[in-house]
Amino acid sequence: MKSKIVYSHNDYWCKHQIYDAIAYGCDMVEADVIYMNNKIILSHSWRPFSFMCYGNLEDNYLKPLSQYCKDNPDKTMWMYVEFKDSNEHIIELLHKLFKQYQTKNLRYTVSALGSKWYQKKRYETAMQFYKKYKDEFSLLWKETELEQQYQVISVDLYPQSIWHF
Repeated sequence: MKSKIVYSHNDYWCKHQIYDAIAYGCDMVEADVIYMNNKIILSHSWRPFSFMCYGNLEDNYLKPLSQYCKDNPDKTMWMYVEFKDSNEHIIELLHKLFKQYQTKNLRYTVSALGSKWYQKKRYETAMQFYKKYKDEFSLLWKETELEQQYQVISVDLYPQSIWHF
């Protein structure tokens, strides 16, 4: 029987990103990301829809999640990054951030959907990142390696409002 990982799907829509997921017992949080102005931004939509951004990956996820993991060394947490952008600058910037916030009990998984024509380039960019840094971070590709090893259960924590404008 596989171990379970419960993850908060589109966690950045919640009022208290990460903390709501942890309070509900989630082991993983998801961040859909795009590259904009030399930052990795949380957004479910690609750049033309940048008004639908929810902060940046470093401040909203990696800093607090890394600190949570340091404060709770017996709890393993997963950061799931889904590429929503094909800009190749995201590769080195994400590497720098993963390295900066790497802790013993913080694991990373990445992916990008690639079945539709408009998703193929972001899938290729995510795959470049995965192949380049797989060994350094013990990365698992979510839809294959992670789901072969674990039973991954997605939950939607419905916020009071997903519209933060």
